[in-house]
Amino acid sequence: MIKCSLMGMKKYSFTSCDSEKIKYGRYLSSFFNTSGYGKKCWAVGVNIDVDYEKYEKEGLALDEVVKGCVEFLNAPPKSKHKRGRKRKIPKYGFFRAEPYKYYLKEKNNKKYIQAILMVEDRKRRHFWGQGRKDVLKRNRK
Repeated sequence: MIKCSLMGMKKYSFTSCDSEKIKYGRYLSSFFNTSGYGKKCWAVGVNIDVDYEKYEKEGLALDEVVKGCVEFLNAPPKSKHKRGRKRKIPKYGFFRAEPYKYYLKEKNNKKYIQAILMVEDRKRRHFWGQGRKDVLKRNRK
C-alpha cells in the first residue's frame, strides 16, 4: 500500500465562482467499456495526491504507484471500538483494483496522478454528481 489522498476539487473548475464547497472527485457521464458499468460500477474522475518522486526513486513504475494508492484508498478505517462488529466501509467507497485510466500531471511544480476509477456506489457524498442509470436501457418487445 502506498499512502496517498484524494485532492479536493470545486464543482465547476472552468468558472471563477468562489464556492467554498469542495469534494474529492466527479462522477463521469460518458460510457466506459467495462463489465458491469451502469449496473454494478460507475466511473469517477479523481486527482490523487502522492509523493510520486519518492516512489520513482525507489524504482516503482507509475502503474505500481496507482495500484498501491487504490489499495490504500480501499482500506477501511480502523475501528474505534475494540469489538466493533459492523463491517467498515472506506470513506470513498470500494474502488476496483485496476484503474480504468491514469495520467501523471504536473501543476505548479507539484506532480499528481489524474485517474478514472470504477466505484461500486452510484452516489457518494464525497463526489460531485451521481452515476448514470440509463446506460443500458433496452426496448423489450
